[in-house]
Amino acid sequence: MVLQPDGEMITTCAQLRFACQKIGHPLGYKIHDGDRWIAAAALRLHCPLVSHDGLFKGAMTCPGGLSAITPWP
Repeated sequence: MVLQPDGEMITTCAQLRFACQKIGHPLGYKIHDGDRWIAAAALRLHCPLVSHDGLFKGAMTCPGGLSAITPWP
């Protein structure tokens, strides 16, 4: 599936960046723009994010309802 960056996707990504900046999560940093788009796509599609990247571990505390399937204990 290819998800085109429409207005709702752009808004979701911007809201995620703002929410993560507010709580000091690294997804709010410019260097993680690509990772944030991945998380925003999961939010937009209402599906869990599957990743082994520790960056997403704390992202579930960001507003928006991001859920993740990970190997973390």
